Amino acid sequence: MAYSDFKLIEVLDSFGLAIHESSGLFMTVKEQECSDLLSTILRENVDLAVAISSEKA
Repeated sequence: MAYSDFKLIEVLDSFGLAIHESSGLFMTVKEQECSDLLSTILRENVDLAVAISSEKA
């Protein structure tokens, strides 16, 4: 059976599964400033990564 033949609702019913969605996973994590190195790397490389538009980029 092909992957595209599966429907989420059918899989949930067949295996007795339930979806539990939650938000705020990182609400308790304090915000951090990024390093100068990270800022520089992103500034120099983001345009190329966006232009390539692949998972590897």
